[in-house]
Amino acid sequence: MRKILMLLLTAAMCLTACGKDAPLPEVPVEPEAPPAAAAPEAVPVPAPATPEEPEMVTVWSGWPGVTLSLLQENYPVGVQEITLVLDNRSEMEFDYGEHFSCQKFVDGAWQPVEFQDKVFFHDIAWILEADSVRKLRLNMGCLEQPLDEGFYRLTGEIIYRADSMAELEAWQLDFRVKAEAQPEPDYAMYISKKPVPTVDGCLVTDRLPVYLINNTGKDGQVLHIPHLERRNETGGWEEIPYQDNVGFCGTPDPLPAGGAEWSEDMLYLWGALEDGRYRLSYKVGDTFDTEERAYGEFTLYTPEENHGLPLAE
Repeated sequence: MRKILMLLLTAAMCLTACGKDAPLPEVPVEPEAPPAAAAPEAVPVPAPATPEEPEMVTVWSGWPGVTLSLLQENYPVGVQEITLVLDNRSEMEFDYGEHFSCQKFVDGAWQPVEFQDKVFFHDIAWILEADSVRKLRLNMGCLEQPLDEGFYRLTGEIIYRADSMAELEAWQLDFRVKAEAQPEPDYAMYISKKPVPTVDGCLVTDRLPVYLINNTGKDGQVLHIPHLERRNETGGWEEIPYQDNVGFCGTPDPLPAGGAEWSEDMLYLWGALEDGRYRLSYKVGDTFDTEERAYGEFTLYTPEENHGLPLAE
């Protein structure tokens, strides 16, 4: 009887265990991938803007002490002649000629300006002596069309000769044609495109070179009583008084067609001068019934280091 009860109890336990569901192992569920981001729309890249104005070259210097420049940076529409100034403050000699070429800045590039048919240049070399200034009149009237408003470039060549050696350099100078610009004056003055160095207010070179240009095509006169002015903080000009005991004869001297060159003893006339922007002027003309004056501007500066030359080129 006891065996029968044990068998019945064991069977009941088996039936109870088999009636329950066995737990299933957990299966890891991978998270859903986020939806792919939409590709950004292509943004059009604008083409680089065409420069409306070029970088202007108004002073050219191929060798120490040598500078080329135009008498003005702006010229009127239809300008017929432009003056090229060649300034040689070195101990070398150079050759230069009449030939030049012209370009105009159009749509961001320099385009050639053609000459008229049957235009010829004299095949001659002019000498630019050491420590001298010369000028060359460039005939714009020989170009195919009169110059209208815009930016222009002139190019040419200058040659350095020493014994049997010749070294050629190409120069370039830029200018602008504007309706409101003024033509070159009949009388103009060139002094220096580069700052003039001083020591304790005195010019390193002692004297200031002056080149007075006469573009009238005939002889004129110049009164050698120089006036010196300094630019003030408001942009005006203030006259610098002469040193004591400075006097002038007051008699005009001939000014040949083309021009003349000399130098002024700045220390004797005005003493030590401060750094700054100055202009020198002389009375000029066919006669002295008018008050016409020729002006030339220049800058004086004190170099940071005064021991040893060269302080000026």
